[in-house]
Amino acid sequence: MSCFSRFCKKGTTVNKKLSIDENLYQDLTELSNSTYDASISKLVNAAIEDLITTKNVALYKKENTNQVSRSFLIREDFLNGLYELKENYSVSINSLVNIAIRNAVTEEKMESEGLDKLN
Repeated sequence: MSCFSRFCKKGTTVNKKLSIDENLYQDLTELSNSTYDASISKLVNAAIEDLITTKNVALYKKENTNQVSRSFLIREDFLNGLYELKENYSVSINSLVNIAIRNAVTEEKMESEGLDKLN
């Protein structure tokens, strides 16, 4: 296996405007700027891919009602997966993306704090 196989193959992306919880967007900005060599769009795509794979669609109470609207380059196959989840769970695309980001950020915080070793 080539060392390059860790990267996703090129795929079609769609420019999609989404409303993201302000706190979650700040978390993504911090991860993109100081932790990972990845754009915010790539972090969002990774979170969406994980949500599609795990189907961990758990609604949560919003701590902050402020939203930021941003355009993201979303992989077309992930967008199609979001539409399937939308049909199955009757949850909007914006909410699904926020859930995906929240799940990923929560997991990241747990791992960085060593809480994943409790399981």
